[in-house]
Amino acid sequence: MKRIAAVGMAIVMASGTVQAQTITNGFTFTVASGGGSCATGTHYHSNTGGAYGNPAGKAEVGNYSSECVRGLSEYNLASLSTASSAYVTFNVYKLGGLFTGVNDYPFSGMINVLAYDGNNTENIADYQAASLGTVGSFSTSGLGLGDVLSFDITSLFNSAVTASKSSFGIRLQRAGESSTGSGAETFDRFRLTSDNQSTVTPEPSTYALMAAGLSALVLLQRRRRLV
Repeated sequence: MKRIAAVGMAIVMASGTVQAQTITNGFTFTVASGGGSCATGTHYHSNTGGAYGNPAGKAEVGNYSSECVRGLSEYNLASLSTASSAYVTFNVYKLGGLFTGVNDYPFSGMINVLAYDGNNTENIADYQAASLGTVGSFSTSGLGLGDVLSFDITSLFNSAVTASKSSFGIRLQRAGESSTGSGAETFDRFRLTSDNQSTVTPEPSTYALMAAGLSALVLLQRRRRLV
């Protein structure tokens, strides 16, 4: 019975229902480009100053009319040490943008997750800050309110800590973005976690662990029958 309980616990942990600790929370905001170009950020859509009446702490991604919009989140690395695993984790806040009647509907496409050197403050220039590498990408198709997405940033995180950098930034932007696009998606609750908390698509390793657990149960049942 103890062996069965142990295998069952492994399956529960693999499914994501048991979550490890949050390493640190992110500081999140949104920057948009000038109309007609996606090259340079010019103003905020969501920030602590309450621009346009939109809530702070939201990462809007996509388009607002002829503007390209990118969501950003930064993590203060002070007092943090290297980790055996680190993930950037965030939630789906809204299937649409922040502006009612303009871009408050979703788009169908891919969103890229990029890393950059942060500065622990809202900064319009973070819109075009040089990328340290692509963390991953995901499709907007099938996203639901409250869905959680996690991306492994262990190597990038540890490199930043080892190099004594003060801040680590994550930028979400529409793949193949164009000023003629439409629609947006909005995310919030950005944090660094020590595990993969995604509720959207389980990692292949999750399937492998679940399969191993089920195989162990079948083997145990066969042995009990032989006895």
